[in-house]
This record gives sequence, C-alpha cells and structure tokens, in this order.
Amino acid sequence: MPKWFDSFTDTIESDEQQYLACETCGHGTLPPRRLCPACGSADLTREPLSKRGTVLSFTEISITIPKFHGETPYTVALVELDEEITLTGQLRDATADDIAIGDAVVLGTEPRDAGTAVLTFRPAEE
Repeated sequence: MPKWFDSFTDTIESDEQQYLACETCGHGTLPPRRLCPACGSADLTREPLSKRGTVLSFTEISITIPKFHGETPYTVALVELDEEITLTGQLRDATADDIAIGDAVVLGTEPRDAGTAVLTFRPAEE
C-alpha cells in the first residue's frame, strides 16, 4: 500500500482522519495531492473528515484472487462521506441483501496481514 494510505488508516483508528480542502474552490480530495484536481490551486488545507457517509453503490464479490481465498462472498461499497469525499471499502455487519443505496454507514478499518489495514463500512446506528 502507498505510504499515504497507511497514514490515513492510522488516523481513522485514532479518530483524527483528515482530507484536503481547496481554499480556492472548496473541492475536497483524498488521496492527498499537491494541487486541487478540480481547479489546479495549490492552496490546500487539512480538514477533519467525519466517519459518516451514504452508500452510493455496492456489489457482492464471490470470486476473488488467491490472496482472499476463503473470504468470499463479501460486499464492497462505494460511499460518499459527509464532506463529499468518496471512498470504497468492505461492508461489515451486513450483506448485500441488508444494504441499500442511500443507507447511512460509518467508516472504520480492520487489520490485514503484514501490518496493513482495509477500509470498512458498517451500518450506522439511527
């Protein structure tokens, strides 16, 4: 995994996650970049990133690479966080049958092998 991803998952675990916000146009971005992808400005600031989001899309994975053999089926969700940042992660505590587009979820992480982490989403408590 890229170094920025490991740093990002560490901040989620400590509840200090951040994203970059453009001072010129207001666009938010992850992963970190030197320039705003929307307007090209270098005037970016770190802002707190919430863990709440909305499911935009999801799919159930039933066939995977050998590294993940035995973990199928699992559901991957595309989620827009409250700051309009879009992330992809594995759905936990629910299946594709339990989730719907528009459902509220909460961002988290789970450890993987070799000290890496995977982004996860769980249904949000109402």
